[in-house]
Amino acid sequence: MKEKFFFYDILEFLRNTIGYFLIIFPIILIVFDGRALLAQTSWQIDNWFSNTNQNRINLSSSEVDYLISQAPQTEQNEARVIIPKINVNAPIVFPQTIDNDELLSYLEKGVIHYRDSAEIGKPGTAIILGHSSAYPWYNGNYGSVFALLEKLEIGDEFVVSYQNKKYYYRVSEKDIVVPLDFKVEEKDNKSHLILMSCWPVRTNRLRMVINSDLIRVED
Repeated sequence: MKEKFFFYDILEFLRNTIGYFLIIFPIILIVFDGRALLAQTSWQIDNWFSNTNQNRINLSSSEVDYLISQAPQTEQNEARVIIPKINVNAPIVFPQTIDNDELLSYLEKGVIHYRDSAEIGKPGTAIILGHSSAYPWYNGNYGSVFALLEKLEIGDEFVVSYQNKKYYYRVSEKDIVVPLDFKVEEKDNKSHLILMSCWPVRTNRLRMVINSDLIRVED
């Protein structure tokens, strides 16, 4: 009889444990990563119900101007990266340091242009870094700005607004790398740009790397 009661006690314990887990886990996920989760869920819902092609190509200048106008007034004259497919419209900051702790503070203000990479629009490869996820106490509004970077595919276009010009880039390659293995190989004398963020979202083990080529420039 005691063995029978013990067996039922174990089942009851497991049932309660699983029940509490199913209740508590979503709360923990929302508390610790609500912004990234919201961005991913919103994008997926749009993807399910939208009848439009999710691959964004041939962006128009008027569309870019409109998206810039939607930024806060204080940011409209700043450099910006605009990626309509993944709802990114963020300022680019230019820290004159490569110290990791200092770069983290700059990432609170937007995405950052890595100092030791090429200037945007010039020959060589520029690198732009952004967070993919952040805790709710994270300062700033850009803790999950690149949460959807993995959704970009070869052929997608995005724009960098910089020094009163619009630089249009097209994704040419997508890769996942170990941070220590990442290196830039200059293949030609043209202008390229890399978007980079931690991957998978909610970890910093690897890096999502989006390579792109400059395809045109507009005033």
